[in-house]
Amino acid sequence: MFLVGLVSWWYGKGWLTHLHKVGDRLLGTLDFFSVGQLASTLFAPFRQISAGTSGDASLGGKVRALFDQLLSRAIGALIRGTTILIGSIAIVLQALYDGIVLVLWWLVPLFPIVGFILMAIGWVPTWQ
Repeated sequence: MFLVGLVSWWYGKGWLTHLHKVGDRLLGTLDFFSVGQLASTLFAPFRQISAGTSGDASLGGKVRALFDQLLSRAIGALIRGTTILIGSIAIVLQALYDGIVLVLWWLVPLFPIVGFILMAIGWVPTWQ
């Protein structure tokens, strides 16, 4: 009975619990990098405090304000784009790793059986 309970937990509730933990970790990574929010504000000004608000209505003041805003947007796009790229790579790598772990979760109980069969037929690893 103990073995049946252990196997039913491993392939039932245990796997579902692990699946929920994987989903929570992936959502945490998505929230940490905020790729969607960064993409929606990609060309928004970056930490622009006072560009163009000096009250200078001359042509030179307006041109300076325009270049200040363009520079601020370019810096913001560069930083946000880099963060989106790094976040996307991290999310893909984490998803691949967690997918492999979820597949291995199903295979781990079979390893002792495979080992016993290999021992019974006399297979020896090549390093021995």
